Amino acid sequence: MPWKQVAWAWRMGRRQRSSAWGALLDRHDLLLAALSLQQTGGVRVVVFEHLHAPEGLVHLSEQDDWLAQGLQGLRGRWPATAKTLALALGEERCRQGVLEGVPRRDPQRLLGEVRLEAAAVWGVGPDAVGFDFRTEDPGGEAGLQVHWAAGLLEPLQDWQRHVRNAGWRLPLVEPEMQAALRAATCLSEDTLRHWAVSPQDWQFSLAPQRPGAELPWPRLQASPLWRPLVACGAALGALS
Repeated sequence: MPWKQVAWAWRMGRRQRSSAWGALLDRHDLLLAALSLQQTGGVRVVVFEHLHAPEGLVHLSEQDDWLAQGLQGLRGRWPATAKTLALALGEERCRQGVLEGVPRRDPQRLLGEVRLEAAAVWGVGPDAVGFDFRTEDPGGEAGLQVHWAAGLLEPLQDWQRHVRNAGWRLPLVEPEMQAALRAATCLSEDTLRHWAVSPQDWQFSLAPQRPGAELPWPRLQASPLWRPLVACGAALGALS
């Protein structure tokens, strides 16, 4: 599943959905949040689930198989109309980087450079990574700044299969920090003032309410609410 087809949620012109699921896939856990668009234009959390793989499963593939079985088991409890599941990947499954001063050149050559960089960071061959990137052009002679994210291709393809077998589609895969940024900037003011409430009581907007730079990121990342925030952010990405 090449990330160029599914990742980062930078594509435009998608049809507006009324509900979507988001998930944080970590090494041992799958956190799932269902968000619904309200008539008022706000977004609320309607379901929150947490699957934790047993400690006795040593290998990542074993843990993934267990989590996928749990995903299948939850299918009957989910709204029939919600057919979309966006996936945010934890740090152990997704690596990111920035290439500075990249010359403005043929897009295909740029694609190859990002692939090689991502593969080198993972320590695998170029064909073993799924990745995506975006570019920023500061102008002048500085060249492009290229932000990339990458995961191992085989596990990404496995999870695409797991989601499809559960009767769902997977339009979006992204790093957890991007999902968290989306959710934190779109939190309602009331929710932001009352972090102690359950994630199922959170309210969001579809548009950012504040700059990400204003948020206390170290405190958020250290709190137990960080991972639910990531799952909700993934769902927001599928709704936007």
